[in-house]
Amino acid sequence: MPEAPNHPAPPAPVLRHVRRPFSERSARYSVAADRLATGGLSDRHSLADIGAGHTELDVLLRTTHGWRGRYVPVDRWTGDVDLETWTPPMRWDWAACLEVLEHLQDPFRLLAELMSSALLGVVVTTPNPEVVDVLAMDPTHVTPITRQELANAGLYTSLHNLYGTADDGICGVWYREGLHLIERQFAFMPFMPKGAR
Repeated sequence: MPEAPNHPAPPAPVLRHVRRPFSERSARYSVAADRLATGGLSDRHSLADIGAGHTELDVLLRTTHGWRGRYVPVDRWTGDVDLETWTPPMRWDWAACLEVLEHLQDPFRLLAELMSSALLGVVVTTPNPEVVDVLAMDPTHVTPITRQELANAGLYTSLHNLYGTADDGICGVWYREGLHLIERQFAFMPFMPKGAR
């Protein structure tokens, strides 16, 4: 019997934009918190949350992980911030950019700015365009970002269930070279496309 061709399934359709409750959204904050902890986030460190929204990453870090460092929200409501052109005004130890890059015309400009200015590392999350229709998820999404593009930018990536479907979200992390990592039951491996192993 001949084998069926190996065609990837089309991205899952999204019927309409729905704001999920915190209990569902917290998955992305948990993944980010784990990556920050792996990099050694401590109470002495500062964390800039780019596109902070309702500052839920701060809530999770403080309530679940007991973190007491300096949290700096960066968002439109904190001042005249246009992330398409924004440049960090100072250096922070860490930068988080969760569910933001897909909203930008040039997401890799902002990512390069963050990687240049973060003293210890950067963590990002974004929908996985191989699993979901990123542009249909939210009317303000303009740029689907693939796992390979994040890997090409120098981030280690992993797939997660962030929106209700297996592997529908990507977490990317970049640690500054020379950073001593505290491994927590997993090791980061550079992303390699299927068939390249």
